[in-house]
Amino acid sequence: MLISRTWLSELLVDPRGTALPDGAALGDLITGLGLEVEGITRHGEGLDAIVVGEVRSVAPHPDADKLRVVELLDGTQTLTVVCGAPNVPPPGGKVAFAPVGATLPGDFSIGARTVRGVKSHGMICSEQELRIGPDHDGIMVLPTAWSAGERLVDRVPGIADTIYELGVTPNRPDALGHIGVARDLAVKLGRTLAVPPLAEPKVAELPELVTLRAPERCGCYLGYALEGAKVGPSPLWLRVRLHRLGLRPINNVVDITNLVLMEWGQPLHAFDRARLAEGRVVVRLASAGEAMTTLDEQALELRADDLVIADAQAPQALAGVMGGLSSGVSEASTALLLEAAWFSPLPIRRTAKHHGLLTDSSYRFERGVDHGVGLARAAKRALGLLERLTGARCVGGHRVEGQRPPVPAIALRPGRTRMVLGMAIGDAEIEEILGGLEVEIDRSDADRWVCRPPTHRPDLQREEDLVEEVMRVHGLDELPAVSAMPTAYWEPAATGLREPAGALSRHEHDRLVDALAAQGLHEAIGLAFADPEQLERVEPGASERAIVLRNPMRGGGSVLRTHLLPGLLGAAALNVARHGRPVRLFEVGRIYRWGEAPAGEGPTAAIDRRLPDEPLRAGVLLVAAPGSDDGHPVDVRALSGVLLDALEHLGLAATLEPVDAELHHLPPGVRAAIHVGDRPVGSFGEIHPDLLDAWDLPEGTAAFYGELAVDTLPAPQPVALGPLPRFPATSRDLSLDLSLEIPAATVVRALHQAAAAVPPEGEDPARLSVGDHGRSAIEVIEDYRGKGVEEGRRALLLRLGYRAADRSVTDAEVQTLHDAIVSGALRVLHDRDPQARPR
Repeated sequence: MLISRTWLSELLVDPRGTALPDGAALGDLITGLGLEVEGITRHGEGLDAIVVGEVRSVAPHPDADKLRVVELLDGTQTLTVVCGAPNVPPPGGKVAFAPVGATLPGDFSIGARTVRGVKSHGMICSEQELRIGPDHDGIMVLPTAWSAGERLVDRVPGIADTIYELGVTPNRPDALGHIGVARDLAVKLGRTLAVPPLAEPKVAELPELVTLRAPERCGCYLGYALEGAKVGPSPLWLRVRLHRLGLRPINNVVDITNLVLMEWGQPLHAFDRARLAEGRVVVRLASAGEAMTTLDEQALELRADDLVIADAQAPQALAGVMGGLSSGVSEASTALLLEAAWFSPLPIRRTAKHHGLLTDSSYRFERGVDHGVGLARAAKRALGLLERLTGARCVGGHRVEGQRPPVPAIALRPGRTRMVLGMAIGDAEIEEILGGLEVEIDRSDADRWVCRPPTHRPDLQREEDLVEEVMRVHGLDELPAVSAMPTAYWEPAATGLREPAGALSRHEHDRLVDALAAQGLHEAIGLAFADPEQLERVEPGASERAIVLRNPMRGGGSVLRTHLLPGLLGAAALNVARHGRPVRLFEVGRIYRWGEAPAGEGPTAAIDRRLPDEPLRAGVLLVAAPGSDDGHPVDVRALSGVLLDALEHLGLAATLEPVDAELHHLPPGVRAAIHVGDRPVGSFGEIHPDLLDAWDLPEGTAAFYGELAVDTLPAPQPVALGPLPRFPATSRDLSLDLSLEIPAATVVRALHQAAAAVPPEGEDPARLSVGDHGRSAIEVIEDYRGKGVEEGRRALLLRLGYRAADRSVTDAEVQTLHDAIVSGALRVLHDRDPQARPR
């Protein structure tokens, strides 16, 4: 969709007189409103030098039959210009003149030059030379009422313009016209939307003008009869406006319908009424095999599913797609029938796709144009322009109505709006935004408003849609870095919509998927069917709880999966065999198994006891074959970072703990459990080498797997935001000599316990804190076993971060705190490893 800044400026009235932003500034505003600007093009640079020239005399060139010598007044002086166009007007006529020194589009500089012995001081221009239209057969002849010396850019709005290319999503048909974009900007900028003049014709009712025989396909049809039209070229301002938006000017009638299309987003069509049998139209379904020729001379064989606009005898237009050739407007037309209608979107899409006619009209109709006030306004706008530019007079009209979409009544809770957005937006601002977007609001109940969206916004169907509108206009960039949300807005009593404890909503489920994908992982969607032998390798005894299929599609998929790892390993093995890059996969999906029969009574208890468990799991697999490297690590630290970051994205703070359960696929050594509070929610670690062999992964492959039990994740608490630290942190590395029997998670927990036991000194003491580059206060950097380390022991390297709230910490105080934390942690670990010591 192309949008003109000049046109927007005419539609937006600012009481302060401030100019509308230009260039990237306006593009950013439009994009911030959810209408993505995909390109910005400036037109007409240099054309401010082009002026209106008055022809004083015209004479043949003395040495060239096809050239003329024109004496021309440029407003201040009379100049001699040589011109080769055949349509130079007689004395008194006005033309577009480029004086010496002007630069035309294409970096073409105008200078004085001698043409066949005659000195020429400038150039009389055509539309194409100025790139304001396609006409190059002759020069531009301007209205005689214009004065010599006036700048062309002052006389014709849009000659110098900035055009924005918008990527409009299918749910925003209102943005397929300048009025829709201007409406959004008016609310955002505090301006008034200036609707163009609308005709108010008082005409006779002509019931015979329109007959509706397909009310389920045509919700509304407005037909107007006009007489006395004079069809011809459009005025320059209209031709320029259409040309800037990529449309070819045809004649004043067709150009007017195209102008209204680009202004209101409403397709219109004009018939030559004299060429319609009985001068009327019938909206009906076609008969199978009926023939029609379109305006672009394409012969169609119609289907019974095609909606047509017919006259008393035959189809004259493919409704919502394209008009017919036999009733098209020509220079001989004087009587017109103007159509403004709303057609059901889905059938229009089917018809356009079947016949291969993807037009500006079908593009809008299949997305759902306005079926209410906007439809009538578009028709009135066109009637006014037809009267003004063609001299036509509206003599009658008729409106018929079929089945139109209902306008929903949406309950909007201002308190919930603030809760969802995380900002203290007042009721007055919410009402101002929605009212500016033409949403009708009933505030009889202060806590639960009743809102009716306008008919040009078919996408507004539920409360969340209105909340999004408030956020879209208020601006995501207004989201504060520190939460300013009053506590009451978060209380369940204020919203009534707090998720029950232990439940992860569908929205948060999607956020989990997004959080994993955002870390560079590829989402895998595996089959629910699995090979029982593979499941047994990953989870011995799985076949006892597996759900066996009576009629499996294939031998290797005879049960429903009880684990995500076999499917992910299969996908990883396929990728490793085909390329040498590391593989990072995740899947969020259900597993299936027989569990304990649920207790309790109720209408579904008997059925529930016969149904399997279907827990939701999130599995992450990192695999790197020998020699594969893309610059990013594939190790247990990388995997823990992925899982902890994903939980943090959900607003859940997790800790690492020792693994208590038996996990066959993660042997003792490099593994840990994930807890949120006291609740275990997952585990991760290095995959057993036997599994890598079973899936034919190369020897030496590094493979790590982590899993979250999504169903067990607690409901996230509201996030309390705080300012970024103003002062730098410092860190200390700690290398410990430990027994292999002590998990790293136990060491981290012991260090946190010791830090909590150290009494603070002063009003702003140094504390254990996240470093400037880390993601946690204590990070496991390396787990070394080998030369220089006694067998059965490990060298564990950790990094501890320290900072104060409002000052820089000193090395001395940090070292004192660090020594106290290390000593306290060693006392905690002493019972399990009396030999534990710093290295």
